Amino acid sequence: MLSFVLSIFPIVLLIYLMVKRNALPSYVALPWIATLVMGVHLLHFNTDIVTISANVVSAIVAVQTPITVIFGAILFNRFSEISGATNIMRKWLGNINPNPVAQLMIIGWAFAFMIEGASGFGTPAAIAAPILVGLGFHPLKVAMLALIMNSVPVSFGAVGTPTWFGFGALKLSENMIFRNWVYYSIYTLRCCTYYPIISTSYLSKLG
Repeated sequence: MLSFVLSIFPIVLLIYLMVKRNALPSYVALPWIATLVMGVHLLHFNTDIVTISANVVSAIVAVQTPITVIFGAILFNRFSEISGATNIMRKWLGNINPNPVAQLMIIGWAFAFMIEGASGFGTPAAIAAPILVGLGFHPLKVAMLALIMNSVPVSFGAVGTPTWFGFGALKLSENMIFRNWVYYSIYTLRCCTYYPIISTSYLSKLG
């Protein structure tokens, strides 16, 4: 029981430190928690320092994959802002259809899905939400809609990074990975039938 408590305590503490009123920034909270985890391994689980050091090095190497993807997504977003491409997209998407429901579906759903497949990691919400706000939608409701809609295609985001990288440590066979993709595709298709209806009815003037 003590081992279980000590295993989940760092996670609970990390969440608390980052969501409390005077939250710590991630670059402060994460090293603290990492040090705590190392201490728990050394003092309670009696893990030798060589094994811990090897795991730290392995983690530093493995984390380069999501970091490079996130860096590319942020770079794409910044280039779009600096070059004026975001403003052009905002004007073009805003002029497609004056109907608020159509605007929500085109920008918050279809356009966000396309961006998710290319970069992922929050980029769709970061790009689609300001466009919708510029069209006159309520900022808080738009943020909620963008995040809810962006929760559907996440497994296909960044060219499937959550799947091939996330499942990589499990050493699954190709057939098992393919079967998981089929299951998730069916689940995504089911979500696509009611997510847009709920979200748009809540946010649009028809809601």
